[in-house]
Amino acid sequence: MANTNYITGANGFLGSHLTERLRLTGNGDNFYTIPHDRLHNVKLEPFDNFYFLSAYGNMFNQKDEGKTIQANLLDLLYIMHQAREFNFKSFIYISTSSVTLPVQTTYSRTKKVAENVLLEYIKRYDFPIAIVRPFSMTGVGEQEEHLIPKLISSCMHDEKIDFVPEPRHDFVDVEDAVTGILYLSKTQKQGIF
Repeated sequence: MANTNYITGANGFLGSHLTERLRLTGNGDNFYTIPHDRLHNVKLEPFDNFYFLSAYGNMFNQKDEGKTIQANLLDLLYIMHQAREFNFKSFIYISTSSVTLPVQTTYSRTKKVAENVLLEYIKRYDFPIAIVRPFSMTGVGEQEEHLIPKLISSCMHDEKIDFVPEPRHDFVDVEDAVTGILYLSKTQKQGIF
């Protein structure tokens, strides 16, 4: 019998790559995407794997604090309230590496609170929940305003780009991130990765 999978954020950069991989590997037979704007009132059916990739507030133009709190914390709480009634195989939550930075934003703080809630679910119910803290992702289909596409474009068009004098940033290839996520799901890992 095929697994039943839910995914939120399927239209995003990571979500589109994860969705494609699930379909290519045959794990997407019973695959349901939940649009971002329906997360707060969707009625879940029993599922095997849940991939919570929805987020708001991590892009420079996403400044609405209410939407940040709703997407990164309240929607997750609503989903987890239902999920705890099911005997699921894995729940993957995509957080952010910025929760470890010395300077926090509303985005990183809401992600950190969500992590703490999920850690409590692991402790209290022994749920197979994996929290993933990816670095900035790069790869095919990345948004034009991100660093790597801008660098490529500047080289192709001989345009100068201003840089921070002492930059510090880490990147991960989106396909490597997908491989890691699917491994965590398959092996029913718990904790922060």
